[in-house]
Amino acid sequence: MMTVFYFRQGKERTGPQARCQKRSWLGRKPVTGLLVTLFGVMAGGCGPKQEPPQAPKEAAPPHVEADAPRNAKIPFFEKRTESPRPPRDEDWFEDITQAAGIDFTYRDGQEAGFYQLVENLGGCVGMLDFDKDGDMDLFFTGGGSMSGPPIKIAGRPSVFYRNDGDLRFTDVTQEVGVQGGDYYSHGCAVGDFDRDGWPDIYVAGFHGCSLYRNNQAGGFEDVTASSGLVADRWCVTGAWLDVDNDGWLDLYVITYCDWLPDHTRRCLNDKKLRDICGPSLFPGDRDYLWRNKGDGSFEDITDKAGLREHSRALGVVAADMDEDGWMDIFVANDVQENHFYRGSREFPLEEVGVLSGVAYSTSGNREGSMGVDVGDFDSDGRLDLWYANYSNQDNSLMSNFDAAGFLGVSARTGLVGVSRMWVGFGTGFADFDSDGWLDLFVANGHVSYERLDSRYRQPAQLFHNQASERFVEVSEQGGPYFSIDHVGRGAAVGDLDNDGGLDLVISHQNEPVVVLRNRRPAGNWVSVLLRGERSNTDAIGAKVTAMYGDRQLARWIRGGGGYASSFDPRILFPAVDDAPVSVTVQWPNGEVEVFPELVQGKTHELVEGMGSDLDAHGSLRKTGW
Repeated sequence: MMTVFYFRQGKERTGPQARCQKRSWLGRKPVTGLLVTLFGVMAGGCGPKQEPPQAPKEAAPPHVEADAPRNAKIPFFEKRTESPRPPRDEDWFEDITQAAGIDFTYRDGQEAGFYQLVENLGGCVGMLDFDKDGDMDLFFTGGGSMSGPPIKIAGRPSVFYRNDGDLRFTDVTQEVGVQGGDYYSHGCAVGDFDRDGWPDIYVAGFHGCSLYRNNQAGGFEDVTASSGLVADRWCVTGAWLDVDNDGWLDLYVITYCDWLPDHTRRCLNDKKLRDICGPSLFPGDRDYLWRNKGDGSFEDITDKAGLREHSRALGVVAADMDEDGWMDIFVANDVQENHFYRGSREFPLEEVGVLSGVAYSTSGNREGSMGVDVGDFDSDGRLDLWYANYSNQDNSLMSNFDAAGFLGVSARTGLVGVSRMWVGFGTGFADFDSDGWLDLFVANGHVSYERLDSRYRQPAQLFHNQASERFVEVSEQGGPYFSIDHVGRGAAVGDLDNDGGLDLVISHQNEPVVVLRNRRPAGNWVSVLLRGERSNTDAIGAKVTAMYGDRQLARWIRGGGGYASSFDPRILFPAVDDAPVSVTVQWPNGEVEVFPELVQGKTHELVEGMGSDLDAHGSLRKTGW
């Protein structure tokens, strides 16, 4: 069942019904894409509704007013009046933003009052050690502004903070040269695309992108033009991966929809107030896949790879989820089915979202999916999938049960109902309390400014993994930051002070970024940073394991993840005593090595080919690291 929308310009477009969720009579049983199509399980846009008009050729679209004034009172422009609660001894995190010297705000241009869709997406947090001094530095995209009418969209500068140690940061944006172009920026992806051992940065935005090559001298060089990367679509972010296993990082770039600014299109929300028109009113666009040619340039292999023609992508993560030696790609789409591309030796890639159980919700509905991550939440050695959804939908925890076939376990693990009021963006798996079990974090914030069912500013959430049996919300113990509402977007997880505890950095809409230091005692730990030699230098696609008492912990190096952001590339393993820790690495090319007796309390760089090889039975073939 499809609905035709008629716009004032006289152009017809087709799209699903503009509803945020529609229950299916099929209940909670898995359904195939064919059944979904036959029975019209079509959830529509997650913004203000527009129903089919009675007289389409003469009338403006319903719930649209040709001369609707701006709201007399706009709460999201008002200055925050509430204060966070005082700190407590049991808090997991403390806000150290001011003390760290971080002072930056992502701007989305909403103050112009045009109510445009580009205002929704937000910006990134990028964690990387750009100068290889052992400390994670921070990169933030700047967003943009609007003027007119007619509406003109312009970019705002991105910023870069160097970590000087002891949780002190210095703004070195001008020195490193990553201010950005004139496009409205969103996400970032960090990866060593030229195999020189230094992290580079890809930035995506509205009809624009930048590729910054690390010059190894304390800065970056803009090589966008020479790389051949072209962005003539609305790009959200990228994920680095070695799709063809040639040792060079390729780039998957997600796009949102085929949209252009229009000051004449005006939509009303459920309070009959003007608001942003939802994404279901605009057709999806095609993602990009760029193959690294190994000479500093990229080849567009989107057609060859067989990417779907239309997506409204907001999240992407790349990992070898079926452990067949080839990178798989999960794309979280907004108001349409998610895509799952199974990697293989040959193109085109096979899209198996329906067959893998991740295309639709457990009740067979399309969801509004944003942030995404992968991790082994139940310690069974398989890579599980997690993605955050729109309000009136539960966030999705998908257990990997067989060769990248997934089963929804949100209900079994206590995650149903606890986030249904909120709209989840920045998110990720992380062992925040160093007990060997991956916890969950979600930065929430609405995309509609005023609604009856869910407010614009929303609380961030923290979920404690209780031995994979249940996730219990511990946001009350998260710290003062969690006690007041925000409009969260990009977020990143990493150890900023090298103390073995995972910290959080969060970007918001028109509100300063925040740096949260982990206060949970880290105890015994070891950190590893992988460097590929035959594999890609970032070892994206590698599986890393270590023993934690009598339990084996498995962690993966993945591309993408979170929401439009890049996490700390190092892996932290907790330890039960003071003894040295042995780590086993399965490199992306399939080789397995053990790195024995790593000293605790520091980061070790594990270089491919320098460990002790294992044979097919797990026995050592040689020693000598």
